[in-house]
Amino acid sequence: MSALDVRDLRVVYRRKGEPDRIALDGFSLESDNEMLALLGPNGAGKSTLMGVIAQTISPDSGERVSPASRHGLSIVFQTPALDQLLTVRENLQISGALHGIPKGEIESRVAALSDELMISDRLDEQVRHLSGGLARRADLARALIPHPTLLLLDEPTSGLDIDARRSFWESMRHIRTQLGMTVLLATHLIDEAERADRVAMISDGRCVAIDSPARLRDALGERVLRIHTVTPEQIESAMSWVRSLGAIPHRIDQIIIVPDAQSIEIQSCPIEGIGLTIAPPTLEDAYSIRTNEGTLI
Repeated sequence: MSALDVRDLRVVYRRKGEPDRIALDGFSLESDNEMLALLGPNGAGKSTLMGVIAQTISPDSGERVSPASRHGLSIVFQTPALDQLLTVRENLQISGALHGIPKGEIESRVAALSDELMISDRLDEQVRHLSGGLARRADLARALIPHPTLLLLDEPTSGLDIDARRSFWESMRHIRTQLGMTVLLATHLIDEAERADRVAMISDGRCVAIDSPARLRDALGERVLRIHTVTPEQIESAMSWVRSLGAIPHRIDQIIIVPDAQSIEIQSCPIEGIGLTIAPPTLEDAYSIRTNEGTLI
């Protein structure tokens, strides 16, 4: 059985006097022994899905096959789940005790994780005195104390600077290898999704694409053309020009993305005042096209 298996989940939020909001709409996902990124903006359904997996939200329909219980499941929230007045060591010891780990084993796990996460010299400091980056690493240690089979990361680097984010992910990479766990990451950051083995692109409660970052990019060809427009007239003219070349344009706000643009001669563009670039596709290009089907012209 996979570490994570959910099928046809539907979650509807109902508030008196307000229209119903569908948070998940027929959502299915399966994952095992990998890092899978849920990529989408705020409101796409990422946190709702994690709530269903963690059994804090009951779906209106659908099935959570695994995990069948909270055993073997840990979560790193957007805000560290640590007692600010306790020391890092005390927080980790409490986490171990809550999971029924013998005291001697807790101490050995605290030592190993604090060393791996480079917080050994901060174990006896109150959490309130830690920087944001150190608090995040301490919170990751808290989640890893029970050696989970499934780890949920809900926007885990929110508010961290570049160096702290880099340090967090480097530590995460090492620990994943050691523990061999499945990791489900919710993020709206393209560079974080790039770190995953697979990416599930989410829009309006649906999974619109799922594959490795490389395959999602490669689906757009070796090169894409990006046309930066300003006025509605430029947009219409650019769309017509692209179609005249036999290519398929995708409009994303003021930008037009054209996949498989290897053979397009941008010098032949007859429209003045626009910017044109040809470059390898990015995961952001793939996400924009997959989640903006309604804007295709």
